[in-house]
Amino acid sequence: VLGRPGAPVGGQWLRVAVPRLPRMSNATDLDALAAEPGVRVTLVADPASLAAADLVILPGSKSTVDDLDWLRRTGLADAVLAHAHAGRPVLGICGGYQMLAERIWDDVESRRGQVPGLGLLPISITFGTEKALGRPSGLAYGSLPVSGYEIHHGRVTGRPAGLAPLFTLAGGAAEGSRAGAVSGTHWHGAFENDEFRRAFLTEAAGLAGCRDFAVASDTDYAALRLSALDMLGDAVEQCVDTAALQRLIEQGPPGGLRVLCPTPDARTWHPDGRTS
Repeated sequence: VLGRPGAPVGGQWLRVAVPRLPRMSNATDLDALAAEPGVRVTLVADPASLAAADLVILPGSKSTVDDLDWLRRTGLADAVLAHAHAGRPVLGICGGYQMLAERIWDDVESRRGQVPGLGLLPISITFGTEKALGRPSGLAYGSLPVSGYEIHHGRVTGRPAGLAPLFTLAGGAAEGSRAGAVSGTHWHGAFENDEFRRAFLTEAAGLAGCRDFAVASDTDYAALRLSALDMLGDAVEQCVDTAALQRLIEQGPPGGLRVLCPTPDARTWHPDGRTS
């Protein structure tokens, strides 16, 4: 289980299952969900653990095609498909969004060429050599401000005209996709927007049949994150000799000790700056 959620505001929990991808990236996307009272976020590695979920989230990946292979080998892909075909909500984020496509062309990360996706969204993904980077913003559900960040090689290259977006950018451009209970976006960090997170969880609970789930109206994720960072800073200040750390950074290890760098071409670092 990710985090220690507070008790539900309503009479029911919302169970969120996230496949524990071997190459998972940007897992902090899940932190804001785990901070919500009554939302239980669990990382899963087998189909049985996913079967009981109300909402399934496919997270980001450092290698979309390789992690999609892992989903299929473990049986989790079939479990995700069964979940979606039952009309229960599925969300893909970045690499997870790409997995939901009908087909993927990847000559960059895995260099596997054309690969079939899960086919839950009527889109195609093509990987380019240039990485998309940005801090976009727009609207969700027509009126809720939402912002995030992008860092990905894959791009949507085939999209039917009638497919609804998850977000709408200024000027009307579409970001992400929605088809029934399945949705996806390339944006990380969207759940850090309190209003969007509440609206999404409320919608997901309805799709999953969780009629007694109620989202908290006062969860302030930015404040919770700042409080956690303050606690971490206090713990470091109280328990770590920061002056010794600073000396280690500036002067290297004392007493002629040598340090092996944990890299593929490992070298020995010497106090006088030499490597061997």
